[in-house]
Amino acid sequence: MSTETANAITEFRNEWAFLSNFHKAPLTWEGLHYPTSEHAFNAGKTTEADLRRWIAAANTPREAKRRGHQVRLRDHWDDEIRYQVMRAVLRAKFAPVPGRVQALLSTGSVDLVEGNTWHDMHWGKCTCSRHGGMGDNYLGRFLMDLRAELGGV
Repeated sequence: MSTETANAITEFRNEWAFLSNFHKAPLTWEGLHYPTSEHAFNAGKTTEADLRRWIAAANTPREAKRRGHQVRLRDHWDDEIRYQVMRAVLRAKFAPVPGRVQALLSTGSVDLVEGNTWHDMHWGKCTCSRHGGMGDNYLGRFLMDLRAELGGV
């Protein structure tokens, strides 16, 4: 599958890997340092400082995600908080780093689609044969919103 079409970036891989939450892009969010936005997002599932530090210390984004599945979710996480956290984490990842802002702006006006084959139809669009590109693509949508906020199209 190609990662780019005339109107969309359809996977956050190769030259577009920086769009992925698994991409190594250190950031500081709510006073803690995280190696990736995946770490920060999963830490945002709890308000307990010790648990946030435990998630931040995970060796890989995959491990941070696993640890995030082990914490008691904040009240209203699924309804609204997860969206607020994702937007704040993306802002912390991109906004303070000029090179990252320029990279995000370099995507122009194309749609950003977190295409995947692991059945994530909430944050992305699953391209497996069963789902055929279905999904809400919240990560892509939030990145496009941030791109516009930072001066993009």
